[in-house]
Amino acid sequence: MRKKLKKIFKWHHKKNKNPAVPTFEENLQACRFVDAGKQLITREHRLFELKKDGIGSKMKLVEEEEDSGARLAKDYEDWLESVMQTLENSLDLQSPEVLKEAVQAILQEEEQDMRWEGFQDKERPPWRPRRCKQSHDALLERLVQRRMEETQLDSRTEIRSSLQQSIICKVKRLKEDLLKIATWVSGCYPEQMNVCQFYATLYHKTFSASLREVTEYTLCDEDCILLLQLVNQDYPNILNGRIIKEVIDHSKLDPLLPEDKIAPLEQQFLTIEEREVRKCLHKILDREESAWKEGELPQLRDQVFCCDQAIDVIQCLHKHVECAQKVLGDETKAQRITCQMRHFLTDYKAFHAKAMKSKQTNTEAVLMVNLSCLIQCRDYITNKAHLFPEDVKTDCLSLLATMIKGSHQHFTSNMLKNLKDLYRKVGSSEWLNDSEGVCEELLAELDRHIQKFNNLDKICCQELLGGMHKAFLAEFVRKMMKQKIKLSDKTQQQMAASSLCINSERIHTYFTAAGSNMDWLKDILPNLAGLLKLQDPDTIKLELASLVTLYPDLSECHISAWLRLKGNLSPSDLKEIRESITFSKDQLRETQDSLQFGKSFFSIVMIK
Repeated sequence: MRKKLKKIFKWHHKKNKNPAVPTFEENLQACRFVDAGKQLITREHRLFELKKDGIGSKMKLVEEEEDSGARLAKDYEDWLESVMQTLENSLDLQSPEVLKEAVQAILQEEEQDMRWEGFQDKERPPWRPRRCKQSHDALLERLVQRRMEETQLDSRTEIRSSLQQSIICKVKRLKEDLLKIATWVSGCYPEQMNVCQFYATLYHKTFSASLREVTEYTLCDEDCILLLQLVNQDYPNILNGRIIKEVIDHSKLDPLLPEDKIAPLEQQFLTIEEREVRKCLHKILDREESAWKEGELPQLRDQVFCCDQAIDVIQCLHKHVECAQKVLGDETKAQRITCQMRHFLTDYKAFHAKAMKSKQTNTEAVLMVNLSCLIQCRDYITNKAHLFPEDVKTDCLSLLATMIKGSHQHFTSNMLKNLKDLYRKVGSSEWLNDSEGVCEELLAELDRHIQKFNNLDKICCQELLGGMHKAFLAEFVRKMMKQKIKLSDKTQQQMAASSLCINSERIHTYFTAAGSNMDWLKDILPNLAGLLKLQDPDTIKLELASLVTLYPDLSECHISAWLRLKGNLSPSDLKEIRESITFSKDQLRETQDSLQFGKSFFSIVMIK
């Protein structure tokens, strides 16, 4: 036992040749805690060794033990008080050297505890182990709790509720203290102690406890939003700050608020946001409907109709969705807000239908602005599809498609109505004799009709004129298929085919210049004209098989109506051609969804 003790304490017996060795009191006064601690350990060794060796008379030993034991206990108390006081003030110290001394002194005591670990209770001093590290950890925990409780409001901060004041002050204190710990306190501790993570855990635990307590009460809307924003945005931003994230692994921290506490707050917040979005969108629609009823015309900006409602709708929705994403920290949860778009478009559809039936003088202009609004909303939903639940996105795009189609049909049917008398000439003897004149008359009247669309924005006008381009051409083909003329010989058929090609180029040039981007329509009339020029039934079959592939909605009725223009085809030839086309279409249907992959045109050419 004596050999074991001497081995443990042999480093205490080195004599200092310097005669001016500071006393324990001087070391303690100068905050040289390590040296003072060594002196206490040396005295501890001597005292315990005396007891074991029994040096001197028993009376003298007892007296020395009592005197040394009392003094050692008192000095140790003073030493520990100074060390703990230093640790308690560690976040406010001006000199890191003092804190380093306190930390090293604590570790020195831990080492001394470990030296006594192998001894039985009666074989070691009664004051061992002293567990200074345990006292250190408990003190830091009390320190963190005290600092978080004693936070004070910055007088320059404008905050309404006392709860907000308390939370924001705690957040500020937490951030400032963690920065101090990361920048200089950590340098006073050995790396293996991982003091930054330890402090972060203490602050996190304390802050979490205070927030849990807050959630026990019903929160007003502002407090609810503040709390969610703090949990999902502000607090993670603090932990992910450049300096702090280098020394703290926040993935090892528990959630600031557990799911059972955060879920009711999220529900409350989403209800708030839904209510705000619903109110905002309803106000926009009310404003537009009131303006329409009062006969107001949309404003022009740079000769283009202003579509303020589209801007307002998109901004309203997007602003609240972005806010929800930040506050909730979850894009999927924020999708619930975009469900309000479906309700808005359902109401908008009712207003749109009402406007289309109206005969008010401002209806046409209002419908044009509505069309622009619908297209912008459609493009927003398409481009920001990730913000919408799948079923909501599908419903919204369906509602918008229905309204856009209704607007196009409204304007297109008005166009066809205005051109009705002139269309009677198409496919007639008059057209056969002067096809260019008839075509020019049609385009001149068309031009007068579509001048009003000059005030539409480019994208909206492009789509509308593309639809009109298709409808104009479809009506042209329908009129040709009414068989007002019979092309009885090759010469007449070639002349009609040439006229169709000239008409096609003129029509396509006009619509393209006006804004249509339906370039593929330029081949419709030339392809049909090619059939008129062909004389051999087998060649006609081959050409039709090619056309059916290009235009899968080209039906047998369309083919029959067109081929009847050729007066020199026998009934048997017509029957044979029709049968071959039926076989070709059956083969095509087996390999692909024809309307999906082909250009749809003939489906709108309505023939009896």
